[in-house]
Amino acid sequence: MHEDVAIVGSSDSVSYFRILGCRCFETEGGEMTEDIIAGLEDGDFEIIFVTEEIFGRYRDFFRGEKRFTGSAVTIIPDIRGARWEKGKPLAGTTAREEIREAVIKAVGQDVSDSVE
Repeated sequence: MHEDVAIVGSSDSVSYFRILGCRCFETEGGEMTEDIIAGLEDGDFEIIFVTEEIFGRYRDFFRGEKRFTGSAVTIIPDIRGARWEKGKPLAGTTAREEIREAVIKAVGQDVSDSVE
Protein backbone atom coordinates (compact mmCIF):
# COMPACT_ATOMS: atom_id res chain seq x y z
CA MET A 1 0.00 0.00 0.00
CA HIS A 2 2.53 2.64 1.14
CA GLU A 3 5.75 0.75 0.62
CA ASP A 4 7.41 3.93 -0.64
CA VAL A 5 7.11 5.36 2.90
CA ALA A 6 9.59 4.33 5.60
CA ILE A 7 9.33 4.92 9.35
CA VAL A 8 12.37 4.70 11.64
CA GLY A 9 12.04 4.66 15.42
CA SER A 10 11.17 2.63 18.49
CA SER A 11 8.60 -0.15 18.11
CA ASP A 12 6.02 1.94 20.01
CA SER A 13 6.49 4.83 17.61
CA VAL A 14 6.41 2.89 14.34
CA SER A 15 3.80 0.20 15.04
CA TYR A 16 0.86 2.41 14.06
CA PHE A 17 2.37 3.05 10.63
CA ARG A 18 2.60 -0.69 9.93
CA ILE A 19 -1.22 -0.82 9.76
CA LEU A 20 -1.04 1.67 6.88
CA GLY A 21 1.35 -0.55 4.95
CA CYS A 22 4.45 1.57 5.51
CA ARG A 23 7.88 -0.06 5.75
CA CYS A 24 8.81 0.09 9.43
CA PHE A 25 12.36 -0.02 10.78
CA GLU A 26 12.29 -0.65 14.53
CA THR A 27 15.25 0.53 16.54
CA GLU A 28 16.34 -0.88 19.87
CA GLY A 29 17.55 1.55 22.51
CA GLY A 30 17.84 4.35 19.97
CA GLU A 31 20.38 2.47 17.86
CA MET A 32 20.09 1.64 14.16
CA THR A 33 21.47 -1.76 13.20
CA GLU A 34 23.38 -2.52 10.01
CA ASP A 35 20.19 -4.18 8.66
CA ILE A 36 18.21 -0.97 9.17
CA ILE A 37 20.90 1.15 7.53
CA ALA A 38 21.10 -1.26 4.57
CA GLY A 39 17.31 -1.37 4.26
CA LEU A 40 17.08 2.42 4.16
CA GLU A 41 19.91 2.76 1.66
CA ASP A 42 18.55 -0.02 -0.58
CA GLY A 43 14.94 1.14 -0.44
CA ASP A 44 13.42 3.50 -2.95
CA PHE A 45 11.44 5.61 -0.49
CA GLU A 46 9.65 8.82 -1.34
CA ILE A 47 9.23 9.75 2.32
CA ILE A 48 11.28 8.68 5.33
CA PHE A 49 9.82 9.57 8.72
CA VAL A 50 12.40 9.50 11.51
CA THR A 51 11.70 9.99 15.21
CA GLU A 52 13.50 12.85 16.93
CA GLU A 53 15.58 10.49 19.04
CA ILE A 54 16.94 8.62 16.02
CA PHE A 55 17.43 11.74 13.91
CA GLY A 56 19.35 13.38 16.76
CA ARG A 57 21.77 10.46 16.89
CA TYR A 58 22.04 9.90 13.13
CA ARG A 59 21.65 13.41 11.72
CA ASP A 60 24.72 13.04 9.47
CA PHE A 61 23.40 9.75 8.07
CA PHE A 62 19.99 11.20 7.14
CA ARG A 63 21.37 14.53 5.90
CA GLY A 64 24.39 12.92 4.25
CA GLU A 65 25.33 14.22 0.85
CA LYS A 66 23.38 12.50 -1.94
CA ARG A 67 22.24 9.62 0.29
CA PHE A 68 18.48 10.24 0.07
CA THR A 69 18.27 12.74 -2.78
CA GLY A 70 14.94 11.39 -4.04
CA SER A 71 13.42 11.15 -0.58
CA ALA A 72 11.88 13.64 1.79
CA VAL A 73 13.29 12.97 5.26
CA THR A 74 10.86 14.25 7.88
CA ILE A 75 11.29 14.30 11.63
CA ILE A 76 8.40 13.19 13.82
CA PRO A 77 8.09 13.20 17.62
CA ASP A 78 8.81 9.94 19.37
CA ILE A 79 5.75 8.52 21.10
CA ARG A 80 7.75 8.50 24.32
CA GLY A 81 9.30 11.74 25.43
CA ALA A 82 7.62 14.03 22.90
CA ARG A 83 7.79 17.60 24.17
CA TRP A 84 4.70 19.53 23.12
CA GLU A 85 2.77 22.37 24.69
CA LYS A 86 -0.53 23.85 23.50
CA GLY A 87 -0.39 21.85 20.25
CA LYS A 88 3.11 23.09 19.32
CA PRO A 89 6.53 21.48 19.70
CA LEU A 90 8.54 23.09 22.48
CA ALA A 91 11.57 25.15 21.55
CA GLY A 92 14.76 23.18 21.44
CA THR A 93 13.27 19.99 20.02
CA THR A 94 15.04 18.49 17.04
CA ALA A 95 12.03 18.89 14.73
CA ARG A 96 11.55 22.54 15.60
CA GLU A 97 15.25 23.32 15.18
CA GLU A 98 15.31 21.63 11.75
CA ILE A 99 12.31 23.69 10.63
CA ARG A 100 13.91 26.87 12.03
CA GLU A 101 17.15 26.18 10.14
CA ALA A 102 15.24 25.53 6.91
CA VAL A 103 13.36 28.84 7.27
CA ILE A 104 16.60 30.73 7.91
CA LYS A 105 18.12 29.13 4.81
CA ALA A 106 15.04 30.00 2.73
CA VAL A 107 14.41 33.61 3.84
CA GLY A 108 17.82 34.61 5.13
CA GLN A 109 16.85 35.38 8.72
CA ASP A 110 15.31 33.84 11.82
CA VAL A 111 11.62 34.74 11.92
CA SER A 112 10.60 32.09 14.46
CA ASP A 113 10.29 34.55 17.36
CA SER A 114 7.85 36.68 15.42
CA VAL A 115 5.51 33.76 14.62
CA GLU A 116 2.98 32.77 17.28
